[in-house]
Amino acid sequence: MALYMLQAKYTSEAIRNIAESGSNREDAARAVVEQCGGKLLGFYGMLGQDYHIAIIVEYDDLPSYLGTVITTVLGGAIADFKTIVLYSSDDVVKASAVYKAHKAAYVPPSS
Repeated sequence: MALYMLQAKYTSEAIRNIAESGSNREDAARAVVEQCGGKLLGFYGMLGQDYHIAIIVEYDDLPSYLGTVITTVLGGAIADFKTIVLYSSDDVVKASAVYKAHKAAYVPPSS
């Protein structure tokens, strides 16, 4: 399972619509994430940042995550976004095992 953090900036129209309607965007995000095969782990607003929300999701594969992003961005409420791939401490342990098994394969340039 892969973890991703999507940071998104709403359009000014989307912010106005959310404020006027009182719409729960976490519920909307959960619905589209689950329909695209993912699991919503967290939905957070952010103050003082370039983006308005951070969403933490888990997916089996990158294409499913990308499909979710495309679905939401093309909806018109997102002005800008970025994705950060996350990893767990267990991933680091597994990466360490790969490193130990293959560290002799790389030879750095010499002067």
